Amino acid sequence: MAQFGKRNTIATQPVLGFRTPGPGGASQRPDASQTDVSAALAVVKGGKVPAWTTFGPLRLVIAVLCTAAGLWYVTATYAGEILRDHRLAGTWQTAYDLQAVDGSCRRVQLVITFCSAKIKSLAEAERAPVVSEFMMGFSGGGGEVMVPVRSTVDPSAVAIAYAAETQLGNRTLTWLILAAALAALLMGAVNALLRGRYKGGRAHRSLLDELAELQARVATTQAPQRAAP
Repeated sequence: MAQFGKRNTIATQPVLGFRTPGPGGASQRPDASQTDVSAALAVVKGGKVPAWTTFGPLRLVIAVLCTAAGLWYVTATYAGEILRDHRLAGTWQTAYDLQAVDGSCRRVQLVITFCSAKIKSLAEAERAPVVSEFMMGFSGGGGEVMVPVRSTVDPSAVAIAYAAETQLGNRTLTWLILAAALAALLMGAVNALLRGRYKGGRAHRSLLDELAELQARVATTQAPQRAAP
């Protein structure tokens, strides 16, 4: 591993990158990229290795699985009702034959509120209630009256008026932001796996090779200076 004691001296030396032609015109290390040189210089200047070199591939695999599961969950749970409510916007009417029960909201870190309620039929008590779930950003939802509504275009579509009308824009924006964040995390973890940006991975080995090359070049350059009278 490289020593980071002489940062300024190392940083001022000309660096021969992996794809930089040597004295004979041949590439020194054709299997690496110029980004390894930049990463190695950043390590030398900062005095510490990047954070991604401290954990193995298992953590990335877990991150991929967790973010993929989270993205699937928010899509399967909330996206369908959001699309339906946009499609049926303006067609909702109060359904007096329905009753909303077991309504509850749970706010997470004052940022996102997850709500759910069951909509049951008063005329057909044996019918299983319809579960309505929605999430909102920066809104508590507590104390709101749960009024069941039915679409005049699609009588089978029922919802809570507060979610389908009042908070439709909020629900849509919240879902888009959350889904985009999860997708970005998922792509970042997959990209790190493919590039070998983890302890022992391809990018880590290239970084260590570049650091060793920088150290050797500095030692070679300083040796004649120490030997001079």
